[in-house]
Amino acid sequence: MERQLIAALAAVALVAGCATRQPATAPASFVDQQQYTKAMRDNSSAFTWPEGRTPDLTVLAERSGPGPDEAPAGSERIVLEITNSCAWYLGWEDARKRGDQSAATAALKVMDEVLPRFSPEDPDGQRYARETAAKAKAGDGSLAADYVANNCESLVWK
Repeated sequence: MERQLIAALAAVALVAGCATRQPATAPASFVDQQQYTKAMRDNSSAFTWPEGRTPDLTVLAERSGPGPDEAPAGSERIVLEITNSCAWYLGWEDARKRGDQSAATAALKVMDEVLPRFSPEDPDGQRYARETAAKAKAGDGSLAADYVANNCESLVWK
């Protein structure tokens, strides 16, 4: 009987704690296509790109942007992170194919040290990036190839 009473009191305490007023969060802001395109151009300079794998930002913004609607502010960052990951995975593979050990090593360094820090709100994505880098270091490009096949098909490079 005491256990039931203690459990009931604990449940009431938890519910009461949930009912306390939470601080208000800032309202989400949205951008139109023009603002999205500008944000993409402005934020792309924060990324490094392997030789031959710089995205055509006009095409990228047009294809990924909100068009006649609106997109959440900051969504261009996610698109740029995905595009940058594509660029480095493809850049690593390009360097391997042409036997450019220096470029392949530089790409592996970015794959290992930079890409896993993208999207802190997505721990599964970060884990995938770490696993991809570890496999690539061991000479296995299968995860990088899977990522490219699933995320990079429509990209246009300059």
